[in-house]
Amino acid sequence: MSKGDRRSGFKWLLILSAFLLLPLLLYLGSWQLDRAAEKEQLLNAWNDDSVVVTKLSQLHDFGDRKLLQARLEGELLPGQWLLLDNRTRGGYAGYELIGLLQTSQGSALLPVNLGWIQASPDRSRLPSIELPELPSAFSGRMHPIEPAFVLAQDAWSSGWPLRVQTLDVDRLQSVIQQPVLPWVLEVVEPVDKRLTTDWPLASLKPERHLGYAVQWFAMAIALFILLLWYWRNTLCKGVND
Repeated sequence: MSKGDRRSGFKWLLILSAFLLLPLLLYLGSWQLDRAAEKEQLLNAWNDDSVVVTKLSQLHDFGDRKLLQARLEGELLPGQWLLLDNRTRGGYAGYELIGLLQTSQGSALLPVNLGWIQASPDRSRLPSIELPELPSAFSGRMHPIEPAFVLAQDAWSSGWPLRVQTLDVDRLQSVIQQPVLPWVLEVVEPVDKRLTTDWPLASLKPERHLGYAVQWFAMAIALFILLLWYWRNTLCKGVND
């Protein structure tokens, strides 16, 4: 390859970088800033104790808030448990134990996440759910049930407890023949010593998203400087010629 061909190839590489790579780097940096803002809002909501839900009817009063503190009274349906599969803690596989809370405010049930329980090495053996006398009030944080992506069809087990991959409200309603609210309450205090309630607020803190944003913007600035240097050198060479 001649020297002229190499220069021409480098020129087109820079042009492609200017039109493709530079906007992509700027987009990724902006996306990380948006993610940092979202996590900051979640943290603020997590620590906000100015509003506490004590009645399910209050859920209609909070608009699009995604995280609410709650203290609700009621009884969990006996024997009707869901085991939310593929949940890990400390490198161990397990389940999150979901009960269905019946309050005195209507027929709609509220899923209550009682915590994480370790699974048996034998996948065919489900953990025995023998809980002590359950409390009549449950405190924690509520958030809407979001649709989840699964790699394969979520085949629910027959009978109770139900081993599920996701909380599918519509499907659950068809099984129990009662309305189910599209919210879940994650309790703060475990009702059994085998259950763990160290809920991760988010996989990344806002500071880490900000760090990623700085990296993307730094790469964009470096590329812009390279493009500017090449443009000036090319312009100066054209003037000298």
